[in-house]
Amino acid sequence: MPQQINLLTPILLAPKRYFSALTLLHATGLSLAVGLVAALWLQQRDRHAEAEHQVLMANYAVERQSLAAARATLPPPLDAAAVQQQLLPLAAGNAERRALLQALGAQAGGRDGQRHSDLLALVARTLPDAAWLSELRYAPGRLELVGGALDTAVLRPWLGRIAAHPLLADQQLSALRVERLGTPGTESTTQPLLPRTGAQPAIPLPVWSFRVVSAPAQPASAASGAVR
Repeated sequence: MPQQINLLTPILLAPKRYFSALTLLHATGLSLAVGLVAALWLQQRDRHAEAEHQVLMANYAVERQSLAAARATLPPPLDAAAVQQQLLPLAAGNAERRALLQALGAQAGGRDGQRHSDLLALVARTLPDAAWLSELRYAPGRLELVGGALDTAVLRPWLGRIAAHPLLADQQLSALRVERLGTPGTESTTQPLLPRTGAQPAIPLPVWSFRVVSAPAQPASAASGAVR
């Protein structure tokens, strides 16, 4: 079996120099180049940031001037006492409206026949075929009806049914104005359209306009005195 013997001792070989002068020179040059590039990049970044800062400060200065001009145009601050005085009528109006809403709500939740809508439904349901309405105004304790009729005789029973409604208790529907359409002049009467003892029935006329409003009922003596 052949064998090989190395007669050259490794100690006698020339040692390798990893940190020679040339290697150190190359490393130093490379470090200087990298440092120079980094310094230039940092300097360019600082200049860009400074430019952005200057632009931002200029924008802030413009906005500060616009705010100062807008503040100069603002009205002087109001006195607290004057504002309170202005709020008092508004608060009173709100209180009145709140009370009205509560009253309407209580009225809406009342018993059958005691609601405002019941009276309006009665007027619409019992309106005779020979009559019509052009205006209807209602407030608690006051009803106003304006319209026309081909026969005034149909108004008496109709107004009698309306006057019997609970919301018109102690009220009397009176004819404030009766006018025949298509003829000059106006015929007015202060006597109520509701039937009374000894009252003569109205004479039917072709076309009549009427205006009826509720008023507090008067004693019989006072009514007879008014007739005289």
